[in-house]
Amino acid sequence: MFKRIKRIHPLFYLPLAFLAFPFLGVFFFGYPIWTLGITLAFLIGYLFLVNYEKNVLTNIVWIFMLLYIIYMTLCVDGGMMWFTFYFNSLLVFRFQDDYRSFRFVSYNLAMLLMMVVGMTLAEDIMTRVMILLVPLVNYAVLFHWINARKTEAQERALMEKNRTINLLLAENERNRIGRDLHDTLGHVFAAMTLKTELALKQLEKGKYDLVKKELEELNQSSRSSMHDVRNIINNLKFRTLEEEIDQLEHFFAMTDIDYHLQNELNLSVMPPVMQSTLCMILRELSNNVIKHSQANQCQLHLFEKEGKVVVEIKDNGVGFEKLSGDELQSIRDRLLLVKGNVQILSPRKPTLIQAELGLKEN
Repeated sequence: MFKRIKRIHPLFYLPLAFLAFPFLGVFFFGYPIWTLGITLAFLIGYLFLVNYEKNVLTNIVWIFMLLYIIYMTLCVDGGMMWFTFYFNSLLVFRFQDDYRSFRFVSYNLAMLLMMVVGMTLAEDIMTRVMILLVPLVNYAVLFHWINARKTEAQERALMEKNRTINLLLAENERNRIGRDLHDTLGHVFAAMTLKTELALKQLEKGKYDLVKKELEELNQSSRSSMHDVRNIINNLKFRTLEEEIDQLEHFFAMTDIDYHLQNELNLSVMPPVMQSTLCMILRELSNNVIKHSQANQCQLHLFEKEGKVVVEIKDNGVGFEKLSGDELQSIRDRLLLVKGNVQILSPRKPTLIQAELGLKEN
């Protein structure tokens, strides 16, 4: 019992201070002396509900506590109606019941019974005002707490979702890096091994011109590989969407491609997860244009449409000969994690690709 009590939030125990009123009422306000016993039982019942899981016994204790407050309110002291606040924290934070639960329905019925009987028995206007005021205050606090709990639950769910997305993005990025390194360095090292073996054989035969040629090609391959590795490492660095857009302009400036950007997004309110995903998508789409399209014109358009962030990239390059459905698979994988999609609106002349990412969902 005591181990359980230590694990419960201390705010559940603060209301116990108000039980001093029914205890002292026996000595100072004329409460029947036998109410000490049921008040003590109410205290034990409250501690039981706070510290033990939901079961049949908790429902029995719940009913007893309601009957205690009904009796004390209607037969001993109308002010005991305020003790209904004990149930608020139990409903919202302890049991997290919805409006159709047994506890919530019984709580409402008890409140209704006290209001109807109390208004019938009340002899003055102040008593009637209190009978109306107590439920009003109680329900105001109750619904405020319910909304606060729902908001907190939504925030926790969003944080957990973002954490999961970040883990999946990191795993996908790790796999992509592995593929990039394999594609970039795997065949290079194999080619360099063959060239060194060939150079050694030519050296043994005294064909120094051929040895020089192989070494020059080997040097060129190593320089090219170093450049590719630097690009891979550079892509690993986290950049905001604004920084990524600036970097794209820098990349296109080093090519013969006439690049135009139309950015209509409000970057300041965009979540980091979405910015990270958009950065990787823009990077991959732009790399495809620079490396494979053979285009000399490229237009990038970023905008919002019906609660979605839309990326459109258009170029006048060679495009796609035939669509198999497997194009842009890595981009599809990235967008799948954040409920987005990508489609090729025009395969060639011009090539137009559109990616969408749900802003509200993320």
